[in-house]
Amino acid sequence: MAQGTNQQGLCPTDSHTATLTVSAPSTTVSIAVGGDVGSTVTDELRAYTTYEVTVEAVSDVRGTSRPSGTRRVLTPQTSAREAPGDVRAEAESSTDISVQWSGLSNCRLVNGRITKYRVQYAACNTMTEDYALGDGEDWNSGGRVTLTGLTPSTNYSISVAAVNENGDVGLYSDPVTTMTHQYSCESADSLQSSGSTGMIVGVVIGLLGVAVGVSGLIGAAVIAKRHRYHHQCL
Repeated sequence: MAQGTNQQGLCPTDSHTATLTVSAPSTTVSIAVGGDVGSTVTDELRAYTTYEVTVEAVSDVRGTSRPSGTRRVLTPQTSAREAPGDVRAEAESSTDISVQWSGLSNCRLVNGRITKYRVQYAACNTMTEDYALGDGEDWNSGGRVTLTGLTPSTNYSISVAAVNENGDVGLYSDPVTTMTHQYSCESADSLQSSGSTGMIVGVVIGLLGVAVGVSGLIGAAVIAKRHRYHHQCL
């Protein structure tokens, strides 16, 4: 929005126009004047861009006036209109997934200073993980994060978007899907194997005496409990 005040006595009402010039790129708007003048310039302007604005009065009698002083204006930031590309996800374990992506490619679509990327992932509930850009990293830098604490044997849908310093979130990439590994039961199998050995030893010792036999029965009870844990793991 640009506005100013007509100079009293110099420009008769409706006999002239004010010309608003916006540079980089240059845009000219003609405004009918009557007292205060105002205009909103939106065409061809870009977000997060510095423009120089000057105003001239154009009269059908006196011609064009000297330009006003120049005002530099930075347009506000908006969210990125481009999604990160080449998003890849790979399960590293039953609870971890590694995600990596390439950065944004078109600076005209960034519309702000990108400070981080946001990884959105979901199985049942949608969650997010942020990757903050470090010193020397720019918006066209990619990134990589490891999602942790996930559920084993579960498909996750994953997307990535750029976030500017105002917290505006840009377009999300197309989702990629990957599954975490199955939960490992090797420790339970090992526990069951050692428990079986203990039961045999307990039975043999039980044959040697009543007191020692009681210990063998306790060992068998412990084995049965461990065996139940094994089935829960499966």
